[in-house]
Amino acid sequence: MSQPPLLYDKRYRCPICSNEAVSKKVFTDKIRIKRYDEDMKPNYEGVNPLLYSVIVCPHCHYAALEQDFEQPVSPIYMEELRKVQNEIRIPENVSFSQERDHRTAIITYALATLFYNAKRQPCKVAEMYLRMAWLYRELSDEENELKALARALVYFEECYTKTNLDTEKEPVVLFYLGEISYKLGKVSEAKKWFSELVTRYKNINSFYVKAGRDRWQSIKEELK
Repeated sequence: MSQPPLLYDKRYRCPICSNEAVSKKVFTDKIRIKRYDEDMKPNYEGVNPLLYSVIVCPHCHYAALEQDFEQPVSPIYMEELRKVQNEIRIPENVSFSQERDHRTAIITYALATLFYNAKRQPCKVAEMYLRMAWLYRELSDEENELKALARALVYFEECYTKTNLDTEKEPVVLFYLGEISYKLGKVSEAKKWFSELVTRYKNINSFYVKAGRDRWQSIKEELK
């Protein structure tokens, strides 16, 4: 008896060149999370939807998360986007419309960082680098995981200091500022960010506030 499919094709319209992009998506009822790492990285049973989160136009190589891909792009960013597109070189054997392995997915996130950066969206760039780090972790590639985390930290700091975050998003950013700092051995920075998180949002019912409080306590125990 054949297994039911895990993936299906979904079509998108590129907002830059107006051509069609096709990308695989995971059937929602096939997504199974086994557990979370300390930094909230989901670990999936079976197919990993993180591999398919970024949509890439096969014609102009514009890339963004699925929820952002078809959103209109302001003309003020178009010159920067064109510069990015002119510099992109995709290996001939890489296809973004077929099933993806980790290496292909990492390329999609790397492309997305370029375009989000061109659109002046540091919070999104930080998220892309964080997800790249997670994929490197699944490959047991610690060196590249740490490099991706270091880049994520830079953009999370820019996200926190230069954008207007709401009370839902700010605890997430503070959590990752603390978590990544600690992962990179910046203990004093981690203490500062976690302390700010649990102090400022102690009365907020947020998953990340609770996780940050737990991490803050465990770090203090380790440092005794």
